[in-house]
Amino acid sequence: MHEFTLHMPTRFIFGNGVFQRAGKAIRKHAVKVLIVCSPGSAVRLGYLDRLLEQLEHAGVRADVYDKVMPNPRVSMVNTGGRLAGDLRVDAVVGLGGGSAMDAAKGVAIVAKHGGSIWDYTTANKTVHESLPVICIPTLSATGSEGNAFGVMTHDDTLDKNGFVCRGAQPVVSVIDPELTMSVPEDYLLDGAVDIITHSTEAYFSSSEDAVFNDGLSLSLTATVLESLSRILEDPEDKDARAAFSWASTVALIGINEAGREGPHTMHVLEHALSGMFDISHGRGLALIFPKYLEMFKSRLSGKLIPFGKVFDETVYSADSAIAAFRKWLDSIGRDLFFSDLDIPSEAIPGLADSVLRTSANKHGRIGAPAEMEKADIEKLYAMCIAPET
Repeated sequence: MHEFTLHMPTRFIFGNGVFQRAGKAIRKHAVKVLIVCSPGSAVRLGYLDRLLEQLEHAGVRADVYDKVMPNPRVSMVNTGGRLAGDLRVDAVVGLGGGSAMDAAKGVAIVAKHGGSIWDYTTANKTVHESLPVICIPTLSATGSEGNAFGVMTHDDTLDKNGFVCRGAQPVVSVIDPELTMSVPEDYLLDGAVDIITHSTEAYFSSSEDAVFNDGLSLSLTATVLESLSRILEDPEDKDARAAFSWASTVALIGINEAGREGPHTMHVLEHALSGMFDISHGRGLALIFPKYLEMFKSRLSGKLIPFGKVFDETVYSADSAIAAFRKWLDSIGRDLFFSDLDIPSEAIPGLADSVLRTSANKHGRIGAPAEMEKADIEKLYAMCIAPET
């Protein structure tokens, strides 16, 4: 392991039923807030009304910006940032899934600095300050409630890129697994793939000797498998929901990465897909993940076998590990190819260009365990075309 500094300033209020404490928790940080959410489930399921009622009782004034859609667009975030600035709010509250929480972070950054959130993506200019952010996740997937990251899609180019802002890491996150009870099964399954990818991406892309981190990556993966199985059997299983929700948070909170930071190559490759074709992030990762493992299996055999044993304890080789993972993906309807997501093969050159525009280093390459040039990126995308039968 190499040296690292780990700072986790977020206060987590976790557990079934803790949503009722959100108003008081927010009042400790603000007396005037902007709630960022979608016009869909947060409203339909009554979560927004419950939060507004709590805030009123706590003496917090709240305005609502309910324009968030999946794969949030830069223009939406910029409009929200200007609104937050005009309203002179003390903090921004993200209520919903990863899109709402990422949008809330972007709104908080733009409210503080002006301009466009695209100005502050990693390909442009990183900033360190924002309005305080508070997160209340209603979906377990992205882990945005516990980190300083977010992703946005450019309205014109459809490039999807991330930002990192220490000030946008939530000051408090209220994580109530009961809020995930009404999540549609498709979103639950996509979330499981997202969490496993977060848990293992640095495991596969870093060569650092990090025994604890490796064990944590595999343990988080096993937790997702077990808790997901229980939820599918009994959607009202609160303990399983809690385990699944906490795994989502821990997978990208920083502990798993500390001392062995590796590139998140699979995420970079997926962002081009969901930016250009507006697909579910978790589904895009399910498409990319096994092809990435196949492409680099000769380099990853030592990591692949322990990973594969989480899915099937009889795994004995890199090939059998990938097969076990794909068997699990197939069991949840996520062993995917381009055709399953209506992505044409002709899009491959444009996808590769998008990846390089947002994420290439000065040598025009991305990734690990081996750097990938444009031809390598196109090769991996080509592996996503369904084989002829």
